[in-house]
Amino acid sequence: MTQGKLWGGLIVLFLAGMLTGIVGTTWYDHHERERQWERGPAARQERMMKRLTRELELTRGQQSLIEPIVHRAHVEILQLRFQHQADIEGILSKAMADLKIELSPEQDAKLDELYLQAQRRWETMRDYLQTGEGGRKKPD
Repeated sequence: MTQGKLWGGLIVLFLAGMLTGIVGTTWYDHHERERQWERGPAARQERMMKRLTRELELTRGQQSLIEPIVHRAHVEILQLRFQHQADIEGILSKAMADLKIELSPEQDAKLDELYLQAQRRWETMRDYLQTGEGGRKKPD
């Protein structure tokens, strides 16, 4: 085997590995993002705590002190979002109507499905808030 063929083979192998890595990472990222939405608002709070713990190298004691703060901020942000839900819906409705003018019937159907998925996520967040902080049922 000549040295040129050896280098050519190594380059092809390297490029194949790189392509596999790119495709695999893209696939994983896409599915992980889908899973995040399916797991709901409480999962976002858990991810934030994990990231803070990792990035800031929090001790267990610090984690127990910080977790209620993160939870409170998370709930307050969700509450703020729903206080402005009517405004958000108005903006989205106008944007959807403007988008539909530019779309084919197939694209229009896909957009409707995407919007329906977003509405389901909002409903999940609303349910999370209505059951109380941390998913515990509010006392009647």
